[in-house]
Amino acid sequence: MSHLTLENRKKIASMLAHGNSCVEIATEIGCDPTTIAKEIKKNRIISKEATTRGNKILCRKLEKFPYVCRDCPNKYTTCVLTQLKYDASIAQRKYEFRLHETRKGINLTKEEHETLTSFLKEGKEYKRSVYNSLLASKVDVSLSTVYRYIDEKKIDFTKMDLPYAVTYKKRKKSIKQYEYPNNKIDRHNREYLDYLAYKKSHLNEMTAQMDFLGSIKTDKKSLLVLTIPELHFVFLFIIENKNSNKVVEIFNNLEALLGFDKFNEIFPSILTDRDPCFSDILGIEFSKELGTQRTFLFFCDAFKSNQKANVENMNKQLRKFFPKKSPIDHYTQEQIILINKTVNESPLFSLDGHSPKEAFITIFGIEAYIKIFGK
Repeated sequence: MSHLTLENRKKIASMLAHGNSCVEIATEIGCDPTTIAKEIKKNRIISKEATTRGNKILCRKLEKFPYVCRDCPNKYTTCVLTQLKYDASIAQRKYEFRLHETRKGINLTKEEHETLTSFLKEGKEYKRSVYNSLLASKVDVSLSTVYRYIDEKKIDFTKMDLPYAVTYKKRKKSIKQYEYPNNKIDRHNREYLDYLAYKKSHLNEMTAQMDFLGSIKTDKKSLLVLTIPELHFVFLFIIENKNSNKVVEIFNNLEALLGFDKFNEIFPSILTDRDPCFSDILGIEFSKELGTQRTFLFFCDAFKSNQKANVENMNKQLRKFFPKKSPIDHYTQEQIILINKTVNESPLFSLDGHSPKEAFITIFGIEAYIKIFGK
């Protein structure tokens, strides 16, 4: 037992009133007698002020157990000294106050504080997460504590330096009538409910999620994002003048690099939205060379982006590299690969400090990784 509870303190007060010894109280609660003695002495309070002035304010009997006025025959008659008592509720409040006060401030040395601040600022410059900066600093403190220090302004690193800590302003509600272009696509047996039924019979299968990162209207290039949710692994592809044929071409190239079997192992099924660029269902699902089905394609319900939450969250993370309202036309596929590697090589708290790259290699092997990204 590390801390006494309110129930323990009520038991102490009750047994004190009934004349039990320190050892009896400790045995009942299940702790050492010295714990009971310290608890009473630390949390006892004045029940009656001294009625006379003099050198002797406290009775000498209070120096021994029970440390409070309990069995004294003069308690209610001739005693003119300060009297003490033990109250469970007040003792609990005093304990909680001390617990809070002792945990205030920063539990770091000056050198650790400077090191952590330095790595956080460096991480911001290189678009690293707070978790990655904390790992690099090797300061022995938890991630939640670092966020608390930032929130309490105990580190020279503000909330504005965090990508998503600032509260979003309330969105204005507007009623619009949406019309999907190319809405005559036959998605029979490929709806979201069909996907849920498929997953029920393929419990150990990892379904990839696919989406385009939003871009400005003047951009000719678009960024295709493919994720493996369980591994937090991402594939990024830059496409110029996107259409369904170019999306199919990306999957054909992936199959050519990996081979049919490994492609099917990594992408057994894919969940995406109803973007017209994903309309060539058979082109994505079937191998161009073998004519055999290499994957199953499923679509989320209209305007239900939460059904593919992982890729949506990845798009949010990618905004560190591709800010909103900024063009991406100047990026080449080589630059995209470098960013892709940076994201996949970043250690994640959800992977217990391992990177998505490590998770991918553990599951699918180093050769598959090298074939796509190189050494």
